[in-house]
Amino acid sequence: MERIRNWLLPVLLAVQQLAYWPGRTLREDDPVGPGQLMAALAAAVVITAALGVRRRRPVAAALTVEAVLLACLPLPEDATLLHALSLLVALYSVAVRSPGRTAAVVATGLALCEAGRSAVLFDSATEAVGEGAVNCVLFLVVAGLGRSRRRWLAGRRSAARELARAESERARAAVTERERLARELHDVSAHHLTSVVVTADAALRLGDRKPELAAQALEFAADTGRETAAALHRLVALMRTAAADDESALEDRVTELAAGFARLGLRPAVTVAPEAARLTGPVAEAAFGIVREALTNALRYAPGATVRIHILSKAPEDTVHVTVEDDGAAGGTPGGGLAGRQPLGSGRGTAGMRERAGALGGSLVAGARQDGPGWSVRARLPGATGALGHRTVRHRALRGLDLSDGAVAVAVATLPVFAVLIDEPTAVALACGPAVAHALPLLWRRRAPWAVLCAVLGTAWFAPLGLAFGLLSPDVALCLAAAGGIAECVAVYAVGAFAGPAGATWPALGVAATGLCLSTLALASADGIADLEKGGGFGLMIFLVAIVGGVFLLPMAALWGLGAGVRTRRERVRAWEDHALTATVWSAVAEAHEERRRIAVELRGEVLRHADAVVARAEAGDLSGVADAARAGLSAMRDLLAALREVTAPGDVAAAAVAADDAAADDADEPRPLPQPVAP
Repeated sequence: MERIRNWLLPVLLAVQQLAYWPGRTLREDDPVGPGQLMAALAAAVVITAALGVRRRRPVAAALTVEAVLLACLPLPEDATLLHALSLLVALYSVAVRSPGRTAAVVATGLALCEAGRSAVLFDSATEAVGEGAVNCVLFLVVAGLGRSRRRWLAGRRSAARELARAESERARAAVTERERLARELHDVSAHHLTSVVVTADAALRLGDRKPELAAQALEFAADTGRETAAALHRLVALMRTAAADDESALEDRVTELAAGFARLGLRPAVTVAPEAARLTGPVAEAAFGIVREALTNALRYAPGATVRIHILSKAPEDTVHVTVEDDGAAGGTPGGGLAGRQPLGSGRGTAGMRERAGALGGSLVAGARQDGPGWSVRARLPGATGALGHRTVRHRALRGLDLSDGAVAVAVATLPVFAVLIDEPTAVALACGPAVAHALPLLWRRRAPWAVLCAVLGTAWFAPLGLAFGLLSPDVALCLAAAGGIAECVAVYAVGAFAGPAGATWPALGVAATGLCLSTLALASADGIADLEKGGGFGLMIFLVAIVGGVFLLPMAALWGLGAGVRTRRERVRAWEDHALTATVWSAVAEAHEERRRIAVELRGEVLRHADAVVARAEAGDLSGVADAARAGLSAMRDLLAALREVTAPGDVAAAAVAADDAAADDADEPRPLPQPVAP
């Protein structure tokens, strides 16, 4: 199908050109030399072949078509009349499939070549200049349309990449969650249950020679068992705590998150500036992730501490500032009860926060507070409209404009100039001002289509007023009126395409038709075609209004319908992309949540039971039972870890890569240092 689409248009253009010349000339029995006939056939074949590869080699195709047109200069002008359309098709492909600088260079080169060809074809300098100017405008319009199409395709490719990335994340969400939880559980098993087993076995072996070790081992087992159970309970609670959805405002998500950590013993205080309260999108996601990691670290290293969360938005530099500070141990207990204890964690928290900030072009600083005990995390994130790279600063009124907007405005502005250039060269200066004023509002047809339509209808009165005051000749005024009708058609299309749903934009047809009829009435009166003082003049005026309204209403309706159809299709495509992306993301979230829920159930069913048994045996003074319960808990933990670290699908390269990256990151990162005892 793609191959048919590539070749259908070039073949149709070549057949039409050959049917027009030399076909029409041969049908009229006009002489055509064999050399000219062979040259025409060769030109059609070469141009068709060049356009056939325009999608893969757009620049080569455009240059080949232009070279053929220059080589056909000895042939009659009709021999390349429709081949000029092939040149526009090739230039459109260049604009769609090449970088902007390449498209500009190619368009400029083609315009210069066509200017030279016009100088050879036309004897009159005025005609050559007019032909060159028309070619420049056509090239500009085609390049602008091509750039618009390129942006649309780039947006679709970006959406497809985002969807593919989300699908990849969804496919490995459960594996990633298992790997992360395996690291957390390994810390518990390695530094808690293993130490209980080793201590209990040592006390049993040395019980005859050092009976005091039994009491110490029992006390250590009881304390460590309680710490293990508390750590596992915190981990289960974290796994079962669900944050607000991604579309919720940042303040709601952070408040819910803080409430979840408050249930775990922290004392969080949240302050969110009004400018940042309703923030959503990537910046809000990064800020939420940083707050979550910082609270998790505070829970690990300073349980029971007071944590202050500040999220501010500074307008001048358009940045979001996130600050999370804790005051160390609760109640000022030295070391927070953590001295000598290996905390639950793998050291990835700070690195993960830096990665989140760096992905948006921001920065993050984490370290001990300078104004007192505790830890501080400070992040600076570019805002939603902040610069994520080097951007060109433009005036606010020109922000969002592109080549296609300028091309449409230039095309509408130059039409009356071309119409009077040959017959009335001196009228060009008078026609330029009103023409530019009439087309200038079209630059903002995407951003304010209704305002543009009203502005175009207002500037349509330049022609009748200029004719009434003797500033414009009838021919120039008529050309300006025709250009005004075209500008109104463009504005009506813009209303249908950018102003809103079709049901809310169809009145634009009535507004445009009424304004056009009134300006036509004024033009007819100023020209003396219709005189209201005469009975026949009024009838003629009504006739002219009906003709003008009928001539322009049909194309206006068609253009409005085309714009509404384009808008509907665009919204349907984007809605499908958004729906697919949202569904994939939520599927990934659901799979990760289900994996956390399953692991939490297994922890509560096996490992926590054995941890509680360790405490119970230690309190009962049964050292042998302590060792057995610790071994059973460690065995259950290892079985769970083994199940977590299994790759569900053999050959799952993506999951293996994620696990390898996480392992390498664990080896490279250093954990946050333990808080030092505070002097009383």
